[in-house]
Order: sequence, then C-alpha cells, then structure tokens
Amino acid sequence: MKNVLVAIAVAIAAAGIGGVHGSHATTAPGVVSVSKLVITDDAVKIRIKRHTWSSVAHYPRGAEVRYDVSNRGTRAYSLDILGSVTGRLAPGRQTSILVAWTHRGRFVFHALPKGARVVVVVA
Repeated sequence: MKNVLVAIAVAIAAAGIGGVHGSHATTAPGVVSVSKLVITDDAVKIRIKRHTWSSVAHYPRGAEVRYDVSNRGTRAYSLDILGSVTGRLAPGRQTSILVAWTHRGRFVFHALPKGARVVVVVA
C-alpha cells in the first residue's frame, strides 16, 4: 500500500514538472518578418521561401509581418489585410504594410476591385 502511495506521489510530481516546461510562447516578441507580396491580374502571391511563391501562407499566432507589396497587374488594385491597407496602388507601384496575426484561423483577402485572393492560415 505504501508503494502505491509513493508511486502516485511520484506521478503527480512528474505531471506538475511537465506542466512547468510544457508551455512556450507562440513567437518571439518584437520580431518582424518581411515577405514580398505581388498582385497580378489573376493572382496574389506571397513569397514563402527564397524562390517559392504561394497564394496560401501559414504563420504562428502572434507573428508580425511587413509585406512589401508590388502591383504587377495592368490596373490599379487595393489590398486590405486586417485593417492594414495599401491604398490604391497603380500598376508598377509598390508600398509596404505591417500586419500582426494575433488570432488563429483561416483568413481570405481579395485585391479590390474584383481582384484575385490570398489565403492566410494562422495556427
């Protein structure tokens, strides 16, 4: 009986120790990532690696990203990502916007007017 109580006490202590080290921050505070984002007439692409572009980006919750936005389309577009707006961006022009991804989920944004979409997944 005494061995059973000792085993239970050890198990509870081990569970408590694991809980102390089990939680981690989602991202390092104050770190801003930089990504290129290109708007064309039929796509919105984000550079996710050095030579890889995608219409779907994945970020951890809490990530802060500065997007260097370029319009390579044939008409003016505007892009609003969580309140960070490029304004009306003429063809060949570029600007930057800063976005903080604070909520988990799947987000879809469209270049206006009637432009392509980009999807962001925050885990």
